[in-house]
Amino acid sequence: MAEWDTDDTSKPTAPLWAKLFVLGLFAVGAWIALSFVFAIVGRAIALAGYVIVAIVAYFIGKAVGSASKEG
Repeated sequence: MAEWDTDDTSKPTAPLWAKLFVLGLFAVGAWIALSFVFAIVGRAIALAGYVIVAIVAYFIGKAVGSASKEG
């Protein structure tokens, strides 16, 4: 009959390769998720830039047009 060590109170843990595999999956998932987030943020910043340039160009054009009518 096998003798059991009654003093061993440590919990069983997953092997190192399993922990590294799960960590790799999380890293790849985070990379994919962050790439989508950065792409969306980049497009939002570009759109805001276009809107700001359009508004500034509108007001510059309005000022130039009114100045040319006065002269």
